[in-house]
Amino acid sequence: MGGRWKAAIPIAALGAAALGLVVFSQLAGEARVNRADDAVAAAEGLDAGAPEPEGAPDAGPGPDASWRYDRRGELARPPADEDFRCVQLASIAVPQADACERGRPYPACRWQLPEPGEGDPWEIWRNTTDEHRWARPGLVSLILAVATEYGRRWPGHHLTVGDLDAPGPRHQTHDRGVDVDLYLTEAMIARNEGGGRYPDNYEGRPRSEVRMLRARVMDLAKIIATCAGGQIRIYYNDPDLIRPFRAWFEERGYHSDVGRPMRMHNDLHRFHFHLTIPEDLAPQPVE
Repeated sequence: MGGRWKAAIPIAALGAAALGLVVFSQLAGEARVNRADDAVAAAEGLDAGAPEPEGAPDAGPGPDASWRYDRRGELARPPADEDFRCVQLASIAVPQADACERGRPYPACRWQLPEPGEGDPWEIWRNTTDEHRWARPGLVSLILAVATEYGRRWPGHHLTVGDLDAPGPRHQTHDRGVDVDLYLTEAMIARNEGGGRYPDNYEGRPRSEVRMLRARVMDLAKIIATCAGGQIRIYYNDPDLIRPFRAWFEERGYHSDVGRPMRMHNDLHRFHFHLTIPEDLAPQPVE
């Protein structure tokens, strides 16, 4: 009896060791996969450890099959492609000054950013009047194309458009038809709540969420730059966005005749882009 137990002990030990080796190999393999996922996630600005949501809605038609949604129906992974579409939709009626039909130049010929209808991917900033929605045709057309593409790439989100031509005490610029304020009210580093209140929009949020918000802002900047052929200047006070955007801009071979493509300005540019384009920017193709 004792001999049989002594003989069985080494066999049991070998079995346990083999089982341990299998488990270790599986864990090591999972660790390697997880580290690879982490590397991909870090490149995309994501949390690899986040569980895959169950029953998430389908992304619907779009250029990137990697779109993922979380349990709330929000995008959990930004679009990876950069095949930006730059078109002004023919279905959107744009008010134009009568002088445009006679071939007159700006300021006689001006376009007005239309009032958005239901489902349109832009809205008007609360302090922007009807008179301040006029500008050069190239700027209005660019805004419409950018808003359409941003809404296509980020379903459920929209672009908020502030003053275009708005000479007067509120602006030292915005008087040549080439300037506009653009907002992503929940995604930029601060919010303008009115009355001089500008709370930090990133404070207290998980880093993964902040990365997603910055991904939206970066995508907007890239869409603008692409549709304008690089002829832009953006004031926006987020150095963590400025550096990678400039690097992307240079990699694309773009050059801007109106200044550095993105730069810091006064503190008010923490909650919106101030975009400037050249006077001769042509309207976007119409489809």
